Amino acid sequence: MFRNIYFKSLYSLRWQLLGWLVGLAAMSFSTMVLYPSFSQTGIEDIVNSVPDSLKSLVGDVADFKTVPGYIGQQIFGPNLYIISLIMAILIFLGISASEEADGRMQSLLSFPVSRTRVYFQKWLAAITVVTVICASVVLAIWLALLVIDESTDFTLVWQSLLAFSLINIAYGVIVYVIAMFTGSRGLTLLLACGYAVASLFITSLAPAVDKLEILDKFSLLHYYNNPQIMSNGLDETNLLVIIGAIVVLTIIGWIGFLRRDVRTN
Repeated sequence: MFRNIYFKSLYSLRWQLLGWLVGLAAMSFSTMVLYPSFSQTGIEDIVNSVPDSLKSLVGDVADFKTVPGYIGQQIFGPNLYIISLIMAILIFLGISASEEADGRMQSLLSFPVSRTRVYFQKWLAAITVVTVICASVVLAIWLALLVIDESTDFTLVWQSLLAFSLINIAYGVIVYVIAMFTGSRGLTLLLACGYAVASLFITSLAPAVDKLEILDKFSLLHYYNNPQIMSNGLDETNLLVIIGAIVVLTIIGWIGFLRRDVRTN
């Protein structure tokens, strides 16, 4: 149907795009419209009762009192990115190891097309899908603010979206690199999900456990929304770390894909 690998890959991801876009937007909208309830008195006791080791997941009491703080913690915080990281992992897995497992990758490479073209057009298609899905969060925030009659600085929202999109792309690229380097769906899931869970665990506990501070530097989540973008603006250094990781990992995966044999069924 499509001569271009990029558009063919987008077409193969169309249902995932639609499903995750609606799901993530609905979750963001429903969370945002609850802001008036969370901003009222009484939330302090609930937040303060949370153990110190889990405070980074819940956020500070002050985050619930202002629209920017609430968006930064409840929309662009752990509540949403735990779900979105799963989305990114599944999308990048579906465009790589899953296609190799069912023979589609072998069929594609039987045509006169270079591996470099296959690698980067699939990579770009997955990034496009993840970015569009993440962008739906901004639309959900805008609609929810209209409903609850509140407002915020959308420059900070767009900056938060940039970081949110990049962190999801970064974890997706980890999946893609392992998949294209090894060709094994099982090994890819084991390593990528293992790193994602470990990084979430370490970054969440690091503020309360000093011994985890060094390990936390190896977690990409350490460089996301830290400090909170909606309250402090974008940290360019953290952003460059995430972008650098994406670039380096992409090159590693490309080299590995060029040098290995594609699995046959």
